[in-house]
Amino acid sequence: MTRITYLFALCLITVYGQSQNIGGTATYKTATSLDLKIEGDQLSPEQKKMMEANIAKATQKEYELDFNRNESIYEEVVELEKEGQHRGMRMLAMFTGGSGTYYKNLQEQRYTEQTEFLGKVFLIQDSLDNLEWTIGKETKSIGNYICQKATAMRIREATQLTGDPKNGLRDSTVIDTINIVAWFTMQIPISHGPGRFYGLPGLILEVNDGNTTILCTKVSLNTKEPIEIKEPSDGEEVNAQEFQEMTARKLEEMQQNFGNGPGGRGGGHRGSFQVTIGR
Repeated sequence: MTRITYLFALCLITVYGQSQNIGGTATYKTATSLDLKIEGDQLSPEQKKMMEANIAKATQKEYELDFNRNESIYEEVVELEKEGQHRGMRMLAMFTGGSGTYYKNLQEQRYTEQTEFLGKVFLIQDSLDNLEWTIGKETKSIGNYICQKATAMRIREATQLTGDPKNGLRDSTVIDTINIVAWFTMQIPISHGPGRFYGLPGLILEVNDGNTTILCTKVSLNTKEPIEIKEPSDGEEVNAQEFQEMTARKLEEMQQNFGNGPGGRGGGHRGSFQVTIGR
């Protein structure tokens, strides 16, 4: 065996060994835009501008993804609630999704999502969604990593709130098709990604999922020893459909309470608005 061949073989062995033990932490920042339409004189231009700013702020979040080759856990980095934050903004942040802990097991093709809803902890356990990715030739840099573009499509169910808060809000389900664009790097050869996203031959560093953008801002790798991932186990066990039906019922109740309570009188303003919340 020549020296060059020997060195090449040694490099392959080293890379393979590192990829078997590869793990670490990736930090992501997300932002979600909502389809907000306000009609009539329910809100002044100043009030509308303030509402849009509050909505944008409520949906900006930071997460950490801990991962090894087969497992990962994605969790929001929670900041202390700022004094005086409006209850409606807290509820909006909850319904735009992503809070809690999201565990994926790629080998067993399943996930466990631990989340708190109205003071109660739930464990949502179900099979992973299998997105059919199409890998393109386009590339770009994210931080120190060269990334390749991939696309997929998914069906989204969104809740649309319409009406006048003074007289009560109405909700309906809107179903549409979302085009997903992801950027992954082969420099980190694992199939994980933020939240529900996975299934590419490298770590996903950016996702554009309809009205949500997720961007990785930092990666810390550990190839020296295996990373242990602990699956969440506390909470009432439900599947995805059961949890969705329960939250829909509670959302409808809160809409009615909002419309009939002190916050729903609108301060004498008349008109209607529409907001679409989808995941």
